[in-house]
Parts: sequence; structure tokens; C-alpha cells
Amino acid sequence: MKKRSRKVLLSAVSLAALIVSIILAFGSIDHVRQGHAQQPAIVYKRDFSIPAGSDPWGTAFDSKGRVWVAIPDCDPSPTCSTTSPGQIAVFNPAISSWVATHQLPSGFAQPLFLAFDAQGQLWFPMPMNNSLGMFNPTTKVYQQWAVPTPDSGPWDVAVDHSGNIWFTEHYGNKIGRFNPVSHTFTEIATPASDSQPYGITVDASNNVWFTENNSSVSLIGEYTAGGTLLEYKIRNGSTSNLTPHLITVDPNGNIWWTEGWAGMIGELQVTLAQPGTNNGVTEYAYPQGCNSCGTHASGISVDRNGLIWFDDSLQSTLVCQQAGPRHSVRSFHSYTNLDTLSYSRDRAGAGYLSALRSGILGYSLG
Repeated sequence: MKKRSRKVLLSAVSLAALIVSIILAFGSIDHVRQGHAQQPAIVYKRDFSIPAGSDPWGTAFDSKGRVWVAIPDCDPSPTCSTTSPGQIAVFNPAISSWVATHQLPSGFAQPLFLAFDAQGQLWFPMPMNNSLGMFNPTTKVYQQWAVPTPDSGPWDVAVDHSGNIWFTEHYGNKIGRFNPVSHTFTEIATPASDSQPYGITVDASNNVWFTENNSSVSLIGEYTAGGTLLEYKIRNGSTSNLTPHLITVDPNGNIWWTEGWAGMIGELQVTLAQPGTNNGVTEYAYPQGCNSCGTHASGISVDRNGLIWFDDSLQSTLVCQQAGPRHSVRSFHSYTNLDTLSYSRDRAGAGYLSALRSGILGYSLG
């Protein structure tokens, strides 16, 4: 990811629903579908400056519905120039205010992505010191554990239904599992030595899914609950600019991911999937309001209605993709120089995105 020039984070809170002007169905061309939509407007927007730090990354929701934001104070490319530990800030949507900032202790590094476990503990990988961190909001205790593989680049994080912590090793070309009871690691290498795993998620059957981000590899990985590593192609043809980023699961158990520079998102219908092929895969192009800006889709999430939400940093766009046979699209051009990184939805259906350049913590109702 390229360096960002602005280091100020704002949060934009839309207090009214986003208005959609048109929804059009996609037409199918092989495994790729195209879509077009007019641009709606935001009825109302407010901006808030974050309490401290810069370069927000991942978000997570706690049991009270508050939004936790990782603030590493840097953008790894591939490493950070700063050695100061990062911060984690807490935003309360009920009062539209930041309510806490947690400075990581000395000896910690910069958090990128966040995930809560069933006990309410917050987990965060720290690639710059090759560690997995944990913060207990109740006791205010921090802990960290070094990943066994040196310089592995622990990146995204997810918690499975057994309480294990899973993370991608972006530079180590592995995924890792941490048992928080025994404090032991298990690492699983991908067949490709340059796969660069990025996003990770867990489905309802406790299978772990992850993206292999290198465009020369461009695969979707699955580590089954039974302990088998499977991989699925996204395309049979050229994978130029295809850099799968973050990944999520819809209510039907299908897998969705953003495709970075490709200007598309992808879906794998699990019932049709066959390892080693792209059976069951469909890629969806989305509207691009700026023809000269390029594309870079990263954050993705699913709301309670099964709608797929994702953002494009270079297009400054928040997009809603309808799952199912219609596969319609709604595109929300909300901000200038959005440079979005992550997108997630809470249980009430509200969405939050974080950004780096022109820094946004955006709130949407849809």
C-alpha cells in the first residue's frame, strides 16, 4: 500500500439514511458481471476528529455496540518508519463521541486489525514486532505473544467458534492459530511461497477462509474444521491487478472478498466449489464515477439483510451489493480522497468504515 500524505482522521456520521437513486441488475459475461448505477446523495453528515494518532486501520464492535478502531500511526509499506506503539480508540454511536483512547504499552508495536472473542477480550496482530496482542477492557491488562516464524507479518485476525485466534502471516506466507488457553501457536503454510495471505474469516461450520493477496497467486484459501488446507482459483485467465484483500461470509455461507486493484469483488458459492478450480466463483464489477482515479477495493462486510457492503479507496466510494439472483448494486459517493481500508457492519445494521488519507470513520444506515 502506498504512503498516505494526510495523517488526520475524521469520522463522518450520517444521521439519516442514504438515498438510492437507481438499482440495476447485472448482465453476465462468463464468470464476470458488470453493473452501473447513478450516484445518490447523503442527506446529512457530521465530522469528528479522532482523539489522537493517525492512520486508522481495522474496526471491531464490542458487546455494547461501540466501535473500536486500530490506530497504528503509520501505514506499513511494507514496514513502518515509526517505532512508537500504536493506539486503539473507542467510539460510542449512541452519543456520537469518542469515549476512550488506549495507548499500547512500551514494547508493543502498531495494531492493524481487531477482533473480539466471546469473553470480550480484544485481539490485534502487530506485524512490526511479529506479535499477537490482546487487551482486556475489564482489567486493562495487555499481553502479547511472539509468532514462531520470524518476520511473519501477522496481519488480519478472526476468532473461531472454539475460541481460537486465527491470523494471516502476510510476509510469512502462512496462516496461524493461537490457543488462548495453552498459549500455543499452530502455523499452516500455503503451497505458494509468495502467497501473501491478507484477510481472514470463519464460517458457521468453523472453517477458516483467507485471501492470498499476491496477484501472481490470487487464490482463496480454506482451512477446514477437520484440518485440511484447500485452495480455490478466482480466475482461469490473467490475474493482473487481482489482489484479494479482506474477506467475509454471507448468511447463506457463501464467501465474498474484495479484489484490490481489479475494480471488482468476488463471490464463491460454496456448494458449487471444487478445490483447484474456479467453479462457483463469480466476479462483480462495480460503477466507477472517476475514470482517471483508478480502483482499490479493500474493506467488506455483510449486513443483517444479507447485503454486501464494501469500499473503494481511490474511487472514494461506499458500495452495496445485493446477494442472490438479482445481484443489484447501489453506489454511494460520499467523500473526497476517502482512501478507505476496512468496512464492517454492526448487529443493528449500521456500517462503519475507516480511512487513511483524509481519514474517515464513516457511519452509514442502509
